[in-house]
Amino acid sequence: MSKDQDSPIALNAYEALAEGYAAIAEQKAENGYNEHPAMRAQLGDVRGLSVLDAGCGPGFLTRDLLSLGAASVVALDVSPTMIRLAEERNGPTVEYHVADLAQPIEQGDASFDLVVSSLALDYVRDWSRPLGEFYRLLKPAGRLLFSVQHPMGAYQWFKPPSAFGVHYCEATWRGFTEQPVVVPDYYRSFEELINPLLDAGFRLTHLHETKPLAELADIDPGKYQKNATFPTFIIVDASRN
Repeated sequence: MSKDQDSPIALNAYEALAEGYAAIAEQKAENGYNEHPAMRAQLGDVRGLSVLDAGCGPGFLTRDLLSLGAASVVALDVSPTMIRLAEERNGPTVEYHVADLAQPIEQGDASFDLVVSSLALDYVRDWSRPLGEFYRLLKPAGRLLFSVQHPMGAYQWFKPPSAFGVHYCEATWRGFTEQPVVVPDYYRSFEELINPLLDAGFRLTHLHETKPLAELADIDPGKYQKNATFPTFIIVDASRN
C-alpha cells in the first residue's frame, strides 16, 4: 500500500487493516479470487529477474514472485505492520523497506528488471512521482506491471462528481476488522490512468481487465456474477523505452 503525500489518516487506516487483511484477503472475492490470481497470471516468466514489489502489503505478490523463481525481490510498503507481516510470510531472503510511493525511492538507477505494484497506486494522487521513479529504477527494456481499480468499476463505486480527471474519495472497508475502516482513495479516469504512464516514458504493451476465477461461482454466486460482468480491476503492462 501507499499513501498520498503526508496523510496520517491514510497511514492509520492501513495500520488498522493490516492484520485482518493479511489473514483473510485471499478468501475475499475481490482479492483472492480476482486480482491476486490475475496478477500472478500476468507475471509470466520471472525466473532470474531482480524485482521491486512497490506497495507489497502483507507480501502476497512477493510470495508469488519467489515461488516463480525471481532471483531477488525488494519489497516496499508505507505501513510498518504490512512490512512486518510480509517478512513473516516470506522470510529474510527479501529486502524490505518502509517507504511511501509518493516520495523518492531509495534504490539505485537501473536496479531492476521488473517493477510490480498490486493495488497500491490507487492511493497516490499524483502519479508523476512513482512512475518517474519506476522508470529510473528499471533497467533498459525493463518491465512495469501494476494493477489498479478499473475506472468503470471505481466510478460506479465512488460516484465522483465527474467521470473525468482525478478525484479524492473515501472507501469504507468491511470484513477485515470488527469495525469498518475508512480508507482515503482516488478515482482516476482512463485518460489519467494511461497518459501519466506515457508521459513518464513508458510504452504501453497490454491492458488486462480482470475477471474472477470460476471457483468463485460455487462459493459466492452473486459476487461471481457481478465481477464477471462488470470490471473491478485493470492490469497495466508496460515497458521502459
